[in-house]
Amino acid sequence: MNLITDMNKLKISGSFDRDTLQRANAALYNLKSKGYKTINIDLSELERGYASDLLPFAARCRALIYDGVDTLLDLPSDRKFSRLFQNSNWAYLIDPRTFGPSEYVSSMHIPAVCYNDAESHFQAVDQVVNTLLSSLEGFSRNQLAALEWAVNEITDNVLNHADTPHGGIVQLTTKSKSNIVEFVVCDTGLGIPKTLREAHPNLTSDVAALQDAIREGVTRNKKTNMGNGLFGSFRLAKLSKGYFSIYSNYAMLIYTERNGLHVKQPQIPYAGSAIVCGIITAEPDILAEALSFRGEKYTPGYSYVDRLVEEGGATIKLKDESHSFGSRDVAKPVRIKIENLLNASPNQIEINLDEVALISSSFADEVFGKLFAQLGPVTFMSRVKITGGSTIVRQLIDRAITQRLALGNL
Repeated sequence: MNLITDMNKLKISGSFDRDTLQRANAALYNLKSKGYKTINIDLSELERGYASDLLPFAARCRALIYDGVDTLLDLPSDRKFSRLFQNSNWAYLIDPRTFGPSEYVSSMHIPAVCYNDAESHFQAVDQVVNTLLSSLEGFSRNQLAALEWAVNEITDNVLNHADTPHGGIVQLTTKSKSNIVEFVVCDTGLGIPKTLREAHPNLTSDVAALQDAIREGVTRNKKTNMGNGLFGSFRLAKLSKGYFSIYSNYAMLIYTERNGLHVKQPQIPYAGSAIVCGIITAEPDILAEALSFRGEKYTPGYSYVDRLVEEGGATIKLKDESHSFGSRDVAKPVRIKIENLLNASPNQIEINLDEVALISSSFADEVFGKLFAQLGPVTFMSRVKITGGSTIVRQLIDRAITQRLALGNL
């Protein structure tokens, strides 16, 4: 990694990692202190980087914009990496005058989503969980609820404690090959150590405060909060053999399965909090086990899945579930979502075909043929209700099911 400042220009090349994030934050602070009202950020020679470090950097740039300092971005020259910046919404957060909000649609990821009040927070968490429904196979309601709980708790901490008008940012990445769900949550507020010291003045250092932050029941205000959000999310990551980190003020906490837990004091602070939670879903029963507080197993309450299937069942509007209907690749997330909803509730699922002009035979087989084969004729007819749609779409679905029957794939 190479980082250079020249007048009001910040140029970063090579790899963007945690050390780069610290140095880049310091550079931005120094340029603002010198009175520059515009900072040019040149990433044309940047080669690689991940949400865990680039999202907190984008959040810092966004905070500068709120403070009256424009940040202008030169994207990486590498086309694939450049698209990642735009698709992930990092480009928009850094330079909203040049780049619009991301319109990227994926069943595996969501771009960085900003929230600053209860309603936008509610929508952000729903967006995360809806993506999880389409990307994680074979999950029960309790397992999905555990992931939703963790996302909700950590993102809600921003609204309860960060004390910033900028709100927070959350980004989700799922990695199917390694069974990892990763969410990164950032804010540019007071920081976890500072808020904890309001209730625990004995925490004399940021490092001590961050160590306490992942202990059970530690919170700034026990009258309004249980103090289990960071503790429970850390347990989800640890018991699943995933990873977890917090970078806040003058403290950095890092946990990996290989190296264990380490807390250290970086030379350069992060004004706010950046939390990375990586949960491995290969053994889904562990997720429910991790949510145990004061010796008792905790079952998350009213959830996104519950709302989808209340009042007798859920309705899946096929037109809203995919950007196209031409291949197995785009059909698979649709099938996974339907399967997860069937696993989560005994109620019937309605699949509405209205406004879907045409689907391919492979799409029809991947969704409807495989569902029919998996459930069997009796269960499929009782649990899945297909409504609407054109004659040709219906015929393609019937053909897919008939071919499965003929092949004996039941």
